[in-house]
Amino acid sequence: MLIEQQIAERQARATNAIARLLERPADSAQYGDYKIKSSSGQTYRIALRGPSLFENYCSCPDFAVNTLGTCKHIEAMLSRLKPRRRKTLETAAYHRNRASISLKYGETIEVWLHLPASPSQALRSLAAQYFDSGALLERKHYGQFAEVLAEIQKADDQAVVYSDVLDYLDRENELAEGVELERKLLAKLKQGKDPAAGLLRTELLPYQTRGAVFAACRGRVVLADDMGLGKTVQALAATELLRRRKGIERVLVIAPASVKYQWKTEIEKFTDHSAQVIDGLLPRRQAQYASRSFFTLTSYELALKDVQYMHDLKPDLIILDEAQRIRNWTTATARTIKQLKSRYAFVLTGTPLENKLEELFSVVEFVDGRRLGPAFRFLHEHRMEDEKGKLLGHRGLDRIHDQMAPVLLRRTRAEVLKELPERTDQIFRVPLTPEQAEPYDQQSDILAKLMRKWEQQGRLSEIDHKRILCCIQNMRMLCNSTFLFDKITHRSPKLEEFREILTELAIEENRKVVVFSEYERMTYLAGQELRKLKIGFVSLHGGVPSRQRGALIEKFRNDPECKVFLSTDAGGVGLNLQAASAVINFEPPWNPARLEQRIGRVHRLGQSRPVHVIHMLTSGSIEERVWETLRLKKSLFAGVFDSPTGEISFAKLGRKTGLEQVKEIFAGQPNRLKPAVKPPPPQPSAIANTGGAIESAVAGLFEAGAKLIESIATEASTNSLERLLSGLFKRDAVTQKPTISIPLPESLSQERLAKALSGLLRARL
Repeated sequence: MLIEQQIAERQARATNAIARLLERPADSAQYGDYKIKSSSGQTYRIALRGPSLFENYCSCPDFAVNTLGTCKHIEAMLSRLKPRRRKTLETAAYHRNRASISLKYGETIEVWLHLPASPSQALRSLAAQYFDSGALLERKHYGQFAEVLAEIQKADDQAVVYSDVLDYLDRENELAEGVELERKLLAKLKQGKDPAAGLLRTELLPYQTRGAVFAACRGRVVLADDMGLGKTVQALAATELLRRRKGIERVLVIAPASVKYQWKTEIEKFTDHSAQVIDGLLPRRQAQYASRSFFTLTSYELALKDVQYMHDLKPDLIILDEAQRIRNWTTATARTIKQLKSRYAFVLTGTPLENKLEELFSVVEFVDGRRLGPAFRFLHEHRMEDEKGKLLGHRGLDRIHDQMAPVLLRRTRAEVLKELPERTDQIFRVPLTPEQAEPYDQQSDILAKLMRKWEQQGRLSEIDHKRILCCIQNMRMLCNSTFLFDKITHRSPKLEEFREILTELAIEENRKVVVFSEYERMTYLAGQELRKLKIGFVSLHGGVPSRQRGALIEKFRNDPECKVFLSTDAGGVGLNLQAASAVINFEPPWNPARLEQRIGRVHRLGQSRPVHVIHMLTSGSIEERVWETLRLKKSLFAGVFDSPTGEISFAKLGRKTGLEQVKEIFAGQPNRLKPAVKPPPPQPSAIANTGGAIESAVAGLFEAGAKLIESIATEASTNSLERLLSGLFKRDAVTQKPTISIPLPESLSQERLAKALSGLLRARL
């Protein structure tokens, strides 16, 4: 009944399936080879051989996977034939004078021989020798098909073989060869010889070698290892093995926008190949796609805009990273990505399935559209529903596992625990959005002017030093979120990436995670994201009384629903958080010792599991400059930025030395502001755009004012002053830090105050 229903649906859709005929048989016969343009604008080839199921062929995607032996285009063409010509007699006439070999697209694909009406004895003998009783080529002869075809064409010089037969047998023979090679390479690995040695400028762990061999030898696979097990390096090793075996020349990597620059870093670190990152406006992207780089790195976000250029690239290999982006087969992104063609394909995802079997089907479909059968059959066989269609459960999951075994490899951390290093560090790079870049560049421009002033004059004033520190802090806050800077807007690619990471670590892998940030407001924003994900957490910061901290730690250790420990650097020392096996740093701390203190809360004596450390960096920003400096000179800032509040002090190095270190960090940093562009006049929101600089200045003003009041108010009544000031003090709703609120005269508007402060800042430049 299910099959009949699906065929009927295609027959119903046949009415408007074909827009026009582009080519038809030259001899005006009804049966033969056609080329059509579909109503969707796609061009397909159709071979009409008869009125029955499985006799005909269409190059559309549905025909290749539906196992029905027909499609709406075939049904549309059959309906155009004159009724009196749609007889078996006409079918026989089509095959009367020549043999043909085509594919039979049933539940399995078979190579099918059609004999002419009166075959010669030689053809009969060949059919008996190489084909079974159903005229299907025996699989033991797949490897020698070239010889079989030559003999058939010798016996019938009019014999035809369809191109999909050659493509199919080519892939099947290559896969058989690859599986045999995989067996030999894994035997070497078992003997202690590394078959991946020399592929990359790094040594792979044994399980990573197995993954690379699996991918390279099978050609189209899903690598679904847990996060942190090195899927990227396995894919790079498999790519190099494919290059050496099969001579591939073009690789297209599609990844989230926040990850593509990380791919470039990894490629340059581990391989000798060129890598082109696709970004910018359309003309720039067109030129980038046209470059002859071995690796072309683009994003899912660009797929809808650039799909034609990706087609034109004609990649030998497509790598989909974080392929959970195509789990929903109804999205435009998933449909567009699945239009892309390549001989080889690696799909990388730690979470091929989150909630529904359809997600797994969609991911596997990219590497092998027939692996799990047609969607209608897959869902019918594995979903249990009530009479209203409500999902009750799933069945036959063991069969799905067996079906996927040839194309999917998944290892959990528990499986490869003995092979893992004690600690794995991974960098996640995120872009700077335009909303972040504008104020960031303003701060960078102020800093550049101050540094030029120091170079020219050899000294800076006390206020200049404070402004340098404010600029640096503002730039760092902007890398996390615009909210940390202006307390109004909220753009943060880091938090978007944070959601994806925590979904995988805490939900999919059921691991506990410690998350650090220097900024209390950043941990507050992270907590909001965790609430949306329904992930339990606790939060520790400087405002949490010491007597309450023990309870937070106990909850994190013992409550299975509490998956995340959010902490400022108040939790960076003195805590044992071994219940976790992952650490996320929202930003690199200035002091490398502080970074190790953070990680040391989890990666410490007694930890029984390998620890995965994720560092989040904003591309093209101060964070990358600091990270690179710390990487090259580990002790450069040791003891310099030691304030537990995250403030910067030059005291331990001395001002001159401190300024030299700032100069070293910012040397060569691109300034995205164009000098010729005059900044717009201050608006009412200008006070927000100066962020931490204004806060610092106002804080200094109140400190000086407090000292002045103390010096002249010796005769004032303490009680009366306390009553006067009690209404002015409040506590911040997020940080619980004390703030002061002073009523202003009506003549002092926000706009007037903003203009005055902006003018003061410009005057100091």
